Amino acid sequence: MALEQLDLFGYEIPKPVVKTKKVKPAVKPIVIKEEIIVEEIKPKEKSKRGRKSYKEMYNSADLINVPDDETLDKKLYYSISEVAEWFRVNPSLLRFWESEFTILQPRKNKKGDRLFRKEDIKNLVLIYYLLRNKKYSIEGAKDYLKNNKTTATLHQQLTATLNNCKAFLLELKANLNS
Repeated sequence: MALEQLDLFGYEIPKPVVKTKKVKPAVKPIVIKEEIIVEEIKPKEKSKRGRKSYKEMYNSADLINVPDDETLDKKLYYSISEVAEWFRVNPSLLRFWESEFTILQPRKNKKGDRLFRKEDIKNLVLIYYLLRNKKYSIEGAKDYLKNNKTTATLHQQLTATLNNCKAFLLELKANLNS
């Protein structure tokens, strides 16, 4: 017979209720034909917040998706969100580059929204090329643009042409294999 604890007035003291959380198992079993196969525990991926590593920046530097000149001529102005999406960067980075580089001067409407012209997008491609592909610092890119803008434009165009050729050849190779 278990002894019950009573309070001063003779009433039974309720036992404390312990709430337990349902814990998901770290290993998830899969049942296939009456057999239990245990999945391996995958390490958590690092958070996508904060600054990118140099390796990630280098790998994503070739992934810009700026349309060609014919497509850019279809519209007179492009919004900052469209341009940021092409470069796969945040719009805040484009605003920062605008404040740092004098060659970037997008128009602004009465509301203050930035509207990028074809020339601004070309300058952004050049700045992106210097900062992300060539790994220049902002000060170094400014100096380089002051002294060698034509050379930088030529190098950037050559790189873009070679990347287009590479993409074409890879596509051709993939079609030959299939």
